[in-house]
Amino acid sequence: MARRRQPKRRRRRPKPLRHAPRPAARSANRPAARPGARKKTARTRDKHAPRRSPYRAAAAAARANIEALGAALATESDVARGLDRLLTAARRLTGAEAGTVYLRRGEALEFTAIQNDVLARQVGEEEVRRRVAGRPLPLRENSIAGYVMLTQTTVNLRDAYEIPVDRPYTLLREVDSKADYRTRSMLALPLRDAGERVVGVLQLINALDRRGAVRPFTSRDQQLAHELAAQAARLPGLAPG
Repeated sequence: MARRRQPKRRRRRPKPLRHAPRPAARSANRPAARPGARKKTARTRDKHAPRRSPYRAAAAAARANIEALGAALATESDVARGLDRLLTAARRLTGAEAGTVYLRRGEALEFTAIQNDVLARQVGEEEVRRRVAGRPLPLRENSIAGYVMLTQTTVNLRDAYEIPVDRPYTLLREVDSKADYRTRSMLALPLRDAGERVVGVLQLINALDRRGAVRPFTSRDQQLAHELAAQAARLPGLAPG
């Protein structure tokens, strides 16, 4: 008797393995993260970012103010108004409480611009000018402004009431007495025209610190004052008197 043939069983194909999703392609320039390294957030990035120096920011702002002043003076037709503007900028950058600009007229120095915040609050700007701007100063070395004009040098005093006895100049205290004011620190430097001729003097008085106390003028103040004074050469009509 013949054997019955068994039907062939179909082989079941194995199911394909499910692979884990492939990681996103990494840029060739981007290094792989170290195991255990923390992901940088905006806060950590800001923490490690280089900080801008406040001194550099202040220097950049001062430079911008000086350039703006020079551009303004170049179009100013009124010499007195231009020098008053220069004095305002010099006081702002050096922290001076008061200041004066003298121009040479023959053998004397005339008060051309006068500013004093303390007296202006007390009696007004017009009265300040009347009190301070007396007769022109004789052009001699016994006054600080006269000495700066004749020697073409800069004078920086910690206390104008304590000038060394070997100096040829002294403070005209009658000006303080007449104005009811006390001059302490002082910075005085020559003003030159476009031809490099000394035509006057920029005088800054009583530099103030952040608390409002009088302090000496620093070397940085002196440098800024010289850069500002150099802008006077751009003022049309500024010439020896």
